[in-house]
Amino acid sequence: MTDSGWPTVGVAGARGVVGGVLLSILADAGLPAGCLRAFGTEPGEVGYGDGTLTLAILDEAAAAELDVLFLATDGAVSREIVAGPGRNVPLIIDNSSAFRLEPDVPLVVPEANGSVLDRYGGTLVANPNCTTAAAVVALAPIRDLAGLESVDAASYQAVSGAGRAGLNAFEVERAGDGAERANGSPFHGRIADNVVPQIDAMDDEGWTGEERKIMAELRKILGLPELDVSVTAVRVPVHTGHSVALHVRTQRPVELGAVMDALRDAPGVEYRHATGSSRHPMPLDVVGRDPVLVGRLRAIPGRERGLALWVSSDNLRKGAALNAIQVAARSDPGRFGRLVPPER
Repeated sequence: MTDSGWPTVGVAGARGVVGGVLLSILADAGLPAGCLRAFGTEPGEVGYGDGTLTLAILDEAAAAELDVLFLATDGAVSREIVAGPGRNVPLIIDNSSAFRLEPDVPLVVPEANGSVLDRYGGTLVANPNCTTAAAVVALAPIRDLAGLESVDAASYQAVSGAGRAGLNAFEVERAGDGAERANGSPFHGRIADNVVPQIDAMDDEGWTGEERKIMAELRKILGLPELDVSVTAVRVPVHTGHSVALHVRTQRPVELGAVMDALRDAPGVEYRHATGSSRHPMPLDVVGRDPVLVGRLRAIPGRERGLALWVSSDNLRKGAALNAIQVAARSDPGRFGRLVPPER
């Protein structure tokens, strides 16, 4: 901790999309620039508040200054950092998929399973997939109220979830006059004016890597290793804001009104019951905001204990950067609680 009472914070991958949102949230929290270290692989600068920060190389000497390190890097780089210069950092929050399913590494969304940090003596915590994060914030209060027997999910994921390459492909295709996929696109088909029902590689059984990740992460975070769950992950031509359609079966009978009340009272949730004067949650409503918006709650006709609901969330904030900062704050409120800014 510095003399000001602020921790010294590192952000690796600060030039990327999620790294930039991490910096924005830390600036909103008031973290002084002198307490922040921005790391990249090449020389340069990144914006921070009203000024700029010089990018540094993350080495042993730089890591020794840090109280917490946020990794906005891909899995291979995260593994290198954790095994290398990050070895002696008191707390690392990793946004990649590298460690999410490691049995000895907590995978945390504070609203759903923050208590696992109370009995964790390690230094590495994994941040979930951006779709998983939104879904579990909505599912946790239902789990607590009536249990969960099964979850079927269909995701509608924004292009920003694929990072800078995804955003660039979307902009190029929107500006063009053809129907061709942009060069260098990370998507399995043209994304502008289209919907692509494949995210990541597909395995021999027809499931994509993204779908496998979400299913496994839901089970781990919800603490339900035998949960009956299926996911179809779809990329849609939206800049920012993931949405998920959830069909669940509870373990115990429950009144729809009780579920509605539980969602209204749940931390991290903004419940919207659409009427003539309000609308359902939509991606445009969540951009730059912290809560997970939940709506379209209804009983499924003919399905005992069946419920359907709709979720929208800013995939760069609650789906990545904000959740990582909230995890740090939950793990040590005295040291890192100030890093969480007022809710937007």
